[in-house]
Amino acid sequence: MKKKIWILIIILITAGVCVAAYFIWFADKKKLYQPEVLEPEVFNDVEFNPDLIIGLWRENELYYRYNEDGSAATWDLADDVMEDEGTQLEWDITHDILTHYYEMEIGGVIPKMFNIKQLELDSLVYYDDYGVYHRFVKVEELQLIN
Repeated sequence: MKKKIWILIIILITAGVCVAAYFIWFADKKKLYQPEVLEPEVFNDVEFNPDLIIGLWRENELYYRYNEDGSAATWDLADDVMEDEGTQLEWDITHDILTHYYEMEIGGVIPKMFNIKQLELDSLVYYDDYGVYHRFVKVEELQLIN
């Protein structure tokens, strides 16, 4: 009789372990294979007016001139480069992302994206994927810093 009780206890323990393993296995699978779907609009609820960026912007000796037609130029006086020698690019603002499109001499276009933190009439703050912040002020004309 004792032998039958021990066999019954072992069978019940084994069945319990199997049921627990089954539920743990499938509960884990639901988390891995059925993620919650989040719409992209949830993350991009901030929009900036692209008209505010048009004009000449300065950060120390680095300049950007954004034009209404989506073209732009950048130059750095620290490198002894003036506007007419600067790098030409195209720009676009979508929600809170400012994208610079650089056309390469060998062909192809390279996009560089920035997250806009602030865009007002006289100030522009954005940062790149590495967390480097750029703080620009709008200026009416080129200002040479001595």
